[in-house]
Amino acid sequence: MMRARTRDTRIDRGGRSLRHIAARIRDESGATIVLVTIGMVAFLSGVALGVDPARAMITKQNLSRAVDAAALAGAKALRLGQGVAQQRALALAAANNVVEGQNGMSITVSFGTNADGEQTVAVSATQTMPTTLMAILGPASIEVATQAVAAVPPVDMVLVLDQSGSLGSMNAFDDLQNASKSFVANFDDNLDQVGLVSFNIRGADRFTIGQPFVSGIQTEIDGMNSVGYTNTGEGLRLAGIQMQNAVVRQRSAKVVVFFTDGRPTASRDIFSGSDRIMAVPWGTSNNVAGYWDNPMSLPLDSYVGPDGCGGVPLCFGIWTEPLVRAKTLQDGIDEADALRAAGILVYTIALGNPNAGNPLQTPDLVYLQLLANENGVANPSQPEGKSYFAPSAAELQAVFDQVASDLLARLAS
Repeated sequence: MMRARTRDTRIDRGGRSLRHIAARIRDESGATIVLVTIGMVAFLSGVALGVDPARAMITKQNLSRAVDAAALAGAKALRLGQGVAQQRALALAAANNVVEGQNGMSITVSFGTNADGEQTVAVSATQTMPTTLMAILGPASIEVATQAVAAVPPVDMVLVLDQSGSLGSMNAFDDLQNASKSFVANFDDNLDQVGLVSFNIRGADRFTIGQPFVSGIQTEIDGMNSVGYTNTGEGLRLAGIQMQNAVVRQRSAKVVVFFTDGRPTASRDIFSGSDRIMAVPWGTSNNVAGYWDNPMSLPLDSYVGPDGCGGVPLCFGIWTEPLVRAKTLQDGIDEADALRAAGILVYTIALGNPNAGNPLQTPDLVYLQLLANENGVANPSQPEGKSYFAPSAAELQAVFDQVASDLLARLAS
């Protein structure tokens, strides 16, 4: 009997131990659930604080890329008017999926002036982005905002016009005056800077690069006459000096637009120890046309005869007609190369019939392409300009308009 009671006691004690363990398990399970719940809340909060800001960062990066591109597009088109600039800016933003009213987006375009006096286009964009996990704990959305400001690319340009006598003989000088005045009006008195150089037997600074310029240059063009020889090198040399003026801006598009109706016939250099100009005839001849002393004293709008060597085959014992003619060509090549080496874009415009009986009285189109470095023909490492040709005076206006359109489009590309 004693053994049976002993066995029952063990069973009772064992039962009480099992019940105690089960109770403890129930108590600890409840505590674990509480801890797990707290842990999950903390975990989700951490995820929310990581995921939504990361989404906001990506959204801002996308907005910034679109706004940067839009501001630049607007700035490049501003000289075409604020309406066009705004349209171009919004169109490029839309191409980058930033559209007013779409997916909580808002975009604005505004215009102003920066500390350097340059006109600017500012594009601002915001996007209200719904949150995901953050909405459980607080804000239901995040507003992302960005802005970009771009300065309008100004033009610093010198217009170089041939005023030699052949233009008048073709009854084309009036057409040149009208076309070139219209060309200048394409540029902005408050944004751009333009100078004017003319050349015949010598070159002349007609209007120093600066602003305002439209009215002043147009008045100078009206006062010019067609007379004398064609000193291409002097026209380009003076353009280069103007482009070194302190007012020329570092960030501007630097351009020389050069017009001629024929081939060069005059050169300025040290001839027989003195600063002189020497010329050859417009047409075929075995003689030198002569030399002129004191180049800067020569009148711009009337003709004076040579001081010596007029109509002779040899001048100063060295200079023959072919040698002088070759030098007049090389002067232009050297000056154009110096312009391009300085980062200046050269455009050339020619007027005349390339099929005329006397080739010396027609523009050398290959030569003018070389001056412009069209398609890199002169030097592929230098700026590539363009060369244009007007077969008649009646087409000159359209060609000048085309040059202005191409130049402005190039700035806006």
